Amino acid sequence: MINGSGSALPGTPQAFCYCNAFYPALPFAQVEEPLVSIVVPTLNSARTVRRTMESLRSLDYHNFEVVVVDGLSEDETLRIVEEFQAYYHLRVVVEPRRGRGVAYNRGIQESRGKYVAFLDSDATVATPTWIKRVVEVMERDPQVGVVFTKVFAPPDSSFLQKSIDTFLCKGSTTANGAVYRREAVLKVGGFNQAMNYMQEDELLYRLRRSGYSSVVNQIDFVYHYHRASLVSYLRQNAEAAVGARTYYALTGERRSLVDSAVRLGLLWGSLAAVGALALFHLYAFIPLLAVLGYTGLLVKVQRETCRQYKLSKYLLGAPLLIYLSLLGFSLGLVRRDGE
Repeated sequence: MINGSGSALPGTPQAFCYCNAFYPALPFAQVEEPLVSIVVPTLNSARTVRRTMESLRSLDYHNFEVVVVDGLSEDETLRIVEEFQAYYHLRVVVEPRRGRGVAYNRGIQESRGKYVAFLDSDATVATPTWIKRVVEVMERDPQVGVVFTKVFAPPDSSFLQKSIDTFLCKGSTTANGAVYRREAVLKVGGFNQAMNYMQEDELLYRLRRSGYSSVVNQIDFVYHYHRASLVSYLRQNAEAAVGARTYYALTGERRSLVDSAVRLGLLWGSLAAVGALALFHLYAFIPLLAVLGYTGLLVKVQRETCRQYKLSKYLLGAPLLIYLSLLGFSLGLVRRDGE
């Protein structure tokens, strides 16, 4: 995650988090629009890609191309994509190799724009100014290597998906919705193709070491669905742990270890407390401990969640889902490579 701990400029909204300070949203400058390449990775995305492609029509930025990187889809994905030839400067690239990093890098290689934006094939543009606002920031400061965009669950998400979003909506370091300076990404070697999670963090690490900064666009956002089942959510967190382990091996940054330690401590500390109560036959206190743990997490999520979830019913499922994520993360940490 990006930690913006600075203070807002006096009299200005906290619109953009720029490294360790907040920069206000300025009026759009009257400048020529540089070409932006919007990369959409697809793989058997027929169920969602039409909505993704249609959402691009809402953009108030005109000078963009769409590069679809397809991983040998076997459904109607490419047929649906081709329906939008009349609306966009559209190119389809078939990439037989699998992996997020592979698709991202192929998209960057095939792009012609000064900037490269990523939009997942099950994501949609939520605010028309997404590209225009980001380009304005990057044109003002050539050292900005990437602008991350907020990602929220769509309004028609399930109760489970919105409950997950209550504690993930504050996140920002994800390629989905991010806009990169193409030359900067090429300079540092692109995404790590061996990683399926935290590859954005690892790329950001190398961008910063090369002198580039990052910005979080706090005004615009894209919609993206969270996992639709508990099993897939558990697997996602296990894969995230593998990514965290790889990230530390590549960068040596201790924040990855600290984050992992906090997660493990919360889960196994809770289990140890339950075990201790059972050992001393204090069974009556176990429900009380569970209620206290649940309430503590509920209060924490309520305090930190995004505005749209404050005092909402979706908070009720958050503590249980957090513990499930901790379980999945723990399983991922002990999983051997290749499993």
